[in-house]
Amino acid sequence: MFIEPLHRPSPSRQKSIIATALLALLLFFVIMYNETPLSKGKSTFYIPSSNTEAVIRSLEENGYDVNFLDTLVLRFARQPKKGWYRIYQEEPGRFFFFKNLYKKRMRTLGIKIFAGETKKEIFYRLSRDLMLDEAKLDGNYTKLARFKEGNIIAGRYLLPRSSDEEGVIRYILDESNEKLDSFAQESFGSDFSRAKMRRALIIASIIQKESNDADEMPRISSVIHNRLKKGMKLQMDGTLNHGKYSRTVVTPDRIKNDRSRYNTYKYKGLIPAPLGSVSIDALHAAAFPAKSNYLFFVLNEKGKHVFSENYKSHLKRVRAFKAWLRERETKKKAEKQKEEEKRVPAGNKCQKEMKRTKKPVESRQIQKLFSDINASRQQHHNFYKINNLI
Repeated sequence: MFIEPLHRPSPSRQKSIIATALLALLLFFVIMYNETPLSKGKSTFYIPSSNTEAVIRSLEENGYDVNFLDTLVLRFARQPKKGWYRIYQEEPGRFFFFKNLYKKRMRTLGIKIFAGETKKEIFYRLSRDLMLDEAKLDGNYTKLARFKEGNIIAGRYLLPRSSDEEGVIRYILDESNEKLDSFAQESFGSDFSRAKMRRALIIASIIQKESNDADEMPRISSVIHNRLKKGMKLQMDGTLNHGKYSRTVVTPDRIKNDRSRYNTYKYKGLIPAPLGSVSIDALHAAAFPAKSNYLFFVLNEKGKHVFSENYKSHLKRVRAFKAWLRERETKKKAEKQKEEEKRVPAGNKCQKEMKRTKKPVESRQIQKLFSDINASRQQHHNFYKINNLI
C-alpha cells in the first residue's frame, strides 16, 4: 500500500510559524517578567542623575531589587531625570513600574543653606520645615558624611515636602559631594586626596567666619597661609565660633579662658575640623590665596577689611577703628537722647527733669497757679482781719 507523504509548508510559511512561535514565547516571557513581584522600597526617593547606572543605584539604595531585565527596560524606556520621585500607588506589574518611572517625579520645596551654618543649625531648620526628627538627621549625617563638619556646601537645595531623614541627608550630601569633587578636580587634578580636601574645608570655614565678601576672601586666605608658613598663631576670632559658640560674640575673657584647640590665640596651626558650611567662593579662596605678604587685617568704618604686612601698621589701623567706634557710640547716644526728648509729652518733661537732677522743677503754668492761690488766700486773710473775724 502506497502512502502519500504529508505536504510540507512552504519556506515562507515555515518562517511565519517560527516568527509566531518566537513572538508567543517572547510574549510569554514578558508576561512572566511583568508578573514577577518587585520588592517594595521607599515611597519617596532621590535620583541624582538620568544616567541608567545612577538610577539603578538609587533604586537599590532605597529598597528596590533591580535585575538584568529591569536594566534593559530602563535603557530603552524614557529615562527619569535628576530629582525626587514618589510612588503613590503600585504599578500593574514590574515592566510598567520601570517604564513609567519618569512620570513619578514630584514637586519640591527650595531650602537655603547659609554659609557658616553648623550641621546642628541646619538640622534644626530642616526638622521644622519638613517635619523631620533632628536626631535622626544627625545620625544619618554621621553615617554618610565624609567629615565631622563642612560636608554641606552653602546654596539652595530642592527637597520634597514628604521624605524621611535618610533620603534628605543622602540627597544633600550627594549634591554637596558633587560640588566638592568638581572643585577637587579643578584644584588638585589627579593629585587629589582626602587630607587636602579636609585642609581646604578647614581654611575655607575660617575665611567664611571672617568675611562674606568674595573679593576679600583671597586676601584673608593669604593671611592664613602666610602665618602658617611663618609658624605664627592665626589669632583669629572666627575660629572660636565653633559648635555651640557658632553665633556668640568672642570676648577677651573667652580668648583668655578657652582651652580648646579652636583657640588660635593659644595654639599654632589649623583647628581640628571645619567650623561649618562653606561657599564655593570661600573654598576656591582657600585653595588659591592671593599672592601677598599680609599678616594682619582689621575692619574699617566702611565694613571692609584693611590688610597690613607688619604689626605697626596694623596697630595704627586698629586704633583708628576703635576711635571711630567710640565716636559712633557717642553720636548714637546723642541721637537717642534727642529722639526721647521729642517723644516725651510737655507735661512729663518736668518730671523727667526732676528725676534727672533730683530737684523739684515747676513749669510756668504751675508756678502761676500756686501764685494765684496764695494771693487769694492773702485777700481772704486780710478781709477777716479787718472785720475782726480773726
